[in-house]
Amino acid sequence: MITDQDLPKPWRVVASPIAQESSSQLDAVAGLATGVEDPVSWDLIENSETKRRIMLRMGLDDSGIVITGVYVPGPDAVGIGELRSFPLASIEAAVRSRRATAGATVQAAVMAGPGDPHEGPLGNPSGPDDTRFYARLALRYLRTAANSAKPATDLAKAEGVTPRTVQRWTARARELELLPPGRPGRSS
Repeated sequence: MITDQDLPKPWRVVASPIAQESSSQLDAVAGLATGVEDPVSWDLIENSETKRRIMLRMGLDDSGIVITGVYVPGPDAVGIGELRSFPLASIEAAVRSRRATAGATVQAAVMAGPGDPHEGPLGNPSGPDDTRFYARLALRYLRTAANSAKPATDLAKAEGVTPRTVQRWTARARELELLPPGRPGRSS
């Protein structure tokens, strides 16, 4: 499923996912078979400036969530220039990132154990495999990142450590798959 946060401006979600009956009809017209082992959804999005609507079929492959189909409804023809302007790669990347963050959050919450992971000082890890520490760190980092352009710097201030220390900790949390992959070439 696509959310408005997955879409660059001026795109917006109209329906995500569209009704199952309509999804099945689209798959049938395209000659696609779906089953439980191949979860897919058709999502309708619209450019709020041009009013152009497109339907995206989201599915899974070895690399994660991918766009497996595109349908452009309506009476107007789609030129190659307009087709190139559809932000398919950025939508796919945003959906993958959101799902990775959600998966990491669930895993971190389980590994953090009982109690509020945001209460009290974080402290220091007892070693490189202190999963409870790194899970608590991951949850705090994700919470900070939701409201900050520089989450490592802001978390470092809150914990009384250097930003480099938080960066080392988040790198280890990523290795333990408690945080989703970071963006290449970017540090906070």
